[in-house]
Amino acid sequence: MTYKPIDILYLSSWYPNKYQPFVGNFVRRQAVMLSKTHRVTVIHTIAHTEETGLNLEKVIDGNLTEYFVYHQRGKSIPAKRKLQRAALNLAMAEVGNIDLLMTQILLPKGLQFIDAMKNFDCPWIHIEQGSYFRSEIREKWSVFQKIIIRRTGRNIDQMYAVSDFLKKDMKSVFPTKSIELISNHVDPKHFTFKPKKTNAQTKFLHISTLDEATKNPKGMFDACKLLKDQGKTNFSFLVICDGGSDKWQSYCKNIGVSDIVTFEGAKNWKDLPSYYHNADAFILNSIYETFSIVIAEAWSTGTPVISTPVGIAYDLPGNLGIQTEINNVESVAKAMEIFINRKQNFDSASIQTAAAKYTESVVNEELRTIIQAHVK
Repeated sequence: MTYKPIDILYLSSWYPNKYQPFVGNFVRRQAVMLSKTHRVTVIHTIAHTEETGLNLEKVIDGNLTEYFVYHQRGKSIPAKRKLQRAALNLAMAEVGNIDLLMTQILLPKGLQFIDAMKNFDCPWIHIEQGSYFRSEIREKWSVFQKIIIRRTGRNIDQMYAVSDFLKKDMKSVFPTKSIELISNHVDPKHFTFKPKKTNAQTKFLHISTLDEATKNPKGMFDACKLLKDQGKTNFSFLVICDGGSDKWQSYCKNIGVSDIVTFEGAKNWKDLPSYYHNADAFILNSIYETFSIVIAEAWSTGTPVISTPVGIAYDLPGNLGIQTEINNVESVAKAMEIFINRKQNFDSASIQTAAAKYTESVVNEELRTIIQAHVK
């Protein structure tokens, strides 16, 4: 099918920048993917204590143009809003015709999205993957956050969630709004399939920020401690963290598992596949995930997972891994023990096949159809 290239303005509350080079990296990958078919302009404003005034940076990569506007932090909500608006206006003045506004993650920049939609007078589709729609977080929303959610909900033409798991939570906030599904994507040319070899020692892998509020890293390390206390030491656990890990390294040393658990810092996206290839299983012990791109990456490489029922692993098929319970150390340890004792075999080729719906070609085709439907 032939698609007409259009001009897309792309805004997101999360986006990689010089102060936070890894935040929202999956959002940028979607913008890059779309730029292969359309002309994509990204505007991202960043408040930081080291900034004064408004500093605009422009980066061009083929059909992708990125505007970064760095500015000082405001000391009050009105001041923050004024600075955000000034930063956005500075970048929008550089942008020509826009056919469609695409946004990601409503909080905290949703009001900027409304400003952009009104400025360019164009249709607006929104893709959500923030974790703040779960009930325990919704109860803690500030008045300002509630205003952002209410106003954006009135103006968005079409909403999308990255998983059915998230969609259910969003429906509690937008009961009358149409919410469809669109997945994040994995590049199969990058996250390639590789048959598993038999390791003498079972190798487990985890990749995340180790954020306590969602990732529950303590539970994974406590599971290692439980297994070690039971005399099971024929395994290793590699943790790749793109945030600080000093606290957890100290914790592992204190509970006596630093000989089992090792930590490495942030990796270039292109270097990650080899870590999946070398792992017998990927562990995700999150309390909440809206999608979890690392699960899709693991499956694309043929790697089974040990995961709580979150994101795309909410209802985990038995041929793709082992489901564990949230906040249950014993459940994680038992799942790890199954791999250590080789009590269950997983077919890597079948796992890779199941990940086909998350490939770039499939997701890109779905997005192109969505985009064409909203542009006259």
